[in-house]
Amino acid sequence: MKIFKTFTDFISEEALSAGEESKVYIDDQKLDSGPEIKAAEILGAITSSKTEDGFKDYFYKEYGEAAFAEGEMDILVGYYLDTEAEAAQAEKDAEKEEEDAEEGGDDPLADL
Repeated sequence: MKIFKTFTDFISEEALSAGEESKVYIDDQKLDSGPEIKAAEILGAITSSKTEDGFKDYFYKEYGEAAFAEGEMDILVGYYLDTEAEAAQAEKDAEKEEEDAEEGGDDPLADL
């Protein structure tokens, strides 16, 4: 018998989801200088940082600016930006649903 994995099962072995309904998956980041940054640490920095600069500062303080080769910080910032964009879109969708509920809530026959 063959065992098949869903996409989510396959991805979850290697990556960490940014949230239950998130489509952003964060992988461990192996730096050329040696250390490996775990996905959980990256996600923690994303959730605790208010700005992109604060996010970068965390990793520069933790690992040093010289630890990052060209493009490595860009990958981390990409995770941050993807997560922030997803959160902003979710907030926008929630506001739209609220507006739609308020507009349609007065007349139950408005959709007919």
